[in-house]
Amino acid sequence: MCITRVGRVLEAAKGRAVVEFFDGRTLGDVDLSVVDTRRGEFVEVFGNMALSVLTPSEARMRKRAWAEVRDAALKVSAGAVSR
Repeated sequence: MCITRVGRVLEAAKGRAVVEFFDGRTLGDVDLSVVDTRRGEFVEVFGNMALSVLTPSEARMRKRAWAEVRDAALKVSAGAVSR
């Protein structure tokens, strides 16, 4: 299964970017060759390549969705979900 991550572009120059993801981690070598983006915009990243530019509302929606998945996984791992 392939999973993309969403983050905000902190710096962009010469087809590369520094992106900060929602978990606070930063990736300093994101390839921008398939998107047109600039500082402050949100991008969807797979591996080290930005695949698309997201609106702020799309980025917030994805952040909420992943928080729900994370919270559900934590409940399962803690044994809080009954079967």
